[in-house]
Amino acid sequence: MTLDPADDRSAIMQVIEAETEAYLQRNYEAWQSYWLESPEIRRIQTHVRTGVTVTAGAEIRAQMKRITSGPFEWQPPWRFQRKNFNVVLSPEMAWVSYDQIGDMSDIPKACPGQYHEVKILQKVKGTWKISCVVSTQIHVNHVNAPLVEVDETGRLLWQNEAAKERLPHHPRLCARSGKLWAKEPEALNELRDAITWIAQMRAHHTPRVGEEAVTRVVALGQDDEGFAHVCWAMLRDGKLLVTFDDSERLSLQITTASEVYRLSETQEKLSRHLVDGQDLTTAALALEMSPNTAKTHLQRIYDKVGVRSQPALVRVLLSADRHDV
Repeated sequence: MTLDPADDRSAIMQVIEAETEAYLQRNYEAWQSYWLESPEIRRIQTHVRTGVTVTAGAEIRAQMKRITSGPFEWQPPWRFQRKNFNVVLSPEMAWVSYDQIGDMSDIPKACPGQYHEVKILQKVKGTWKISCVVSTQIHVNHVNAPLVEVDETGRLLWQNEAAKERLPHHPRLCARSGKLWAKEPEALNELRDAITWIAQMRAHHTPRVGEEAVTRVVALGQDDEGFAHVCWAMLRDGKLLVTFDDSERLSLQITTASEVYRLSETQEKLSRHLVDGQDLTTAALALEMSPNTAKTHLQRIYDKVGVRSQPALVRVLLSADRHDV
């Protein structure tokens, strides 16, 4: 059989586009016509919230039949954008990889719409059919908090819009000579150590290692109003990332610290107020307790954590790691 790469490539791209269009139009008969009919076909999906799903054989068609015949539980994108195509051809089989972005304006940004996909196609009686799809969701482009990508030296490679707006005005972080920089010397050393560790982890990271295991917390110090700042160096989607001003992560960090040091519920609440920059009297008022009672709770927190001042306490709480639990 003589292979014409140009013709086959064109036919393959038509199948990919037509299969997607059939899905968007909820046309099951059209959609299934682009798939190989075999017990060996596979659909493998990873999602940042629900993990990995593997569907095989006839269940792939049954699943799509349910999706297209019933009401959508979520609003599907009205179109897809694809870029960074890579096509590998052989006479009877091909695989195509690309980045796919769904226009999902009605979906909250907590539900990312960007994926990297691989489709494997087989040529059956002269017609290309899809036999396997691997779809991996990409999370980093949909993070609302400031997020930057750096290399192993801390050089800034990319920033999301929130980081571009916030970093020039951040009281404890800045960009200096093209690198991410912590303004306090101790925090700068910790940030450099965290970035180096993440870079080393990336060299031998496997999917079996959970994302929280490849995260390091860096306490940046308190600003003039007493608010404690922290950033997180982490490995996500194969990228070395640093995020900051992330209120959700900060809240989870205090929860982690509470578990690490076995704080009581009241002690955890008091700690949150102290991290927010409140003095003990203001925190006591917010918690509807007397200053003396708050002082007693603070002393017990000191005993558990092993410090004797509020600034030291805040730094330790913001540096606690879940692997210490």
